[in-house]
Amino acid sequence: MNDRLKELRTTIDELDKDIAKLLARRVETAKEIGRAKGDGPIYDPVREERIIRRFSEMNPDLDRESLSTIHKEIISLCRSVQVRPTVACMGPEGSYSQQAMERALGSSIDPLFVTGPREVFRAVETSRASLGLVPVENTVEGTVYATLDGFSETGPEMTVIQEVSLPIRHVLASTSPLSEIKRVVSHPQALAQCRLWLEEKLPGAKKEPVGTTSHGAAIASSEPGTAAVCSAKAAEANRINILARDIQDRSHNRTRFWVVGPKGSTRSEGDKTSILFSVPHRPGSLLGALDPLRTAGVNLTAIQSRPMQGNPFEYLFFLDMMGNSSDPEISDALEAMRKSCLSMRVLGSYPSDIVVPRE
Repeated sequence: MNDRLKELRTTIDELDKDIAKLLARRVETAKEIGRAKGDGPIYDPVREERIIRRFSEMNPDLDRESLSTIHKEIISLCRSVQVRPTVACMGPEGSYSQQAMERALGSSIDPLFVTGPREVFRAVETSRASLGLVPVENTVEGTVYATLDGFSETGPEMTVIQEVSLPIRHVLASTSPLSEIKRVVSHPQALAQCRLWLEEKLPGAKKEPVGTTSHGAAIASSEPGTAAVCSAKAAEANRINILARDIQDRSHNRTRFWVVGPKGSTRSEGDKTSILFSVPHRPGSLLGALDPLRTAGVNLTAIQSRPMQGNPFEYLFFLDMMGNSSDPEISDALEAMRKSCLSMRVLGSYPSDIVVPRE
């Protein structure tokens, strides 16, 4: 080793010592913050995103995605010394829900894997988990109705805290070679998202829906001749071979998720608001309920109807709009809207511009 290289490596070692000392100071300060805020929210995505953005702006010549990943993990570590959150999501290990959860909150969390959105909400409501993460909508297959139905059954304290969007890149994985695949298992939406590829490459294979993509990977790991449509992470977790990558029919395939919990988010510039409401069962009632939003110039981004439990042919409506429910024009419009509704509930105002980077 030449003297110059030895000198530079010594400098790196000294810098690493400085970083370690600063991390220790940050962790200790985080503990003090935890004691100072008492029973305040354990997760504030708006505050965390501002910290990450500021950190990136102080290092403009470095890759922003890499800096964001590093600092998100630092924040996650510091949050965990205050309260290490248990977060419910659809599993088992390797699911897209787990990946979205970790992108939102970092890896210093305790995941609680459950079978579906209703179970996520139930885990949060019964305090088995402090937060939950549920899929809401996919760009190819549309709304995840089980999430909307599950949300409609929750108490008024359940709130959307953050929206996060994840690129969905499916693989086909199995312990068997492609020529021996007789059955393909996965979540129904994943099978639909890869329909054309599967019809071309495996026209004779049986397509069988299961609870989640990672559950499919677990099945494929123990059954020769069975393949799973899943994430690369699920294939790795179950130690099965990836036979093909990026098998989704559309390259822009993404799913948006909600982080949910009993306490909402602080205000941000890019907020979205979601509401749940019902209207009388008579002609024009929906149009009349929406008119205050039109008059106020509120930008609606989605509306979805779901059957009302116990009331045949009556419906609940889920609606997304840009802006925060505390904005004067939205607050006034919602108050006017209530007069035309049988019921209305604000599910949350939350940051919608925090989009995870593509892997």
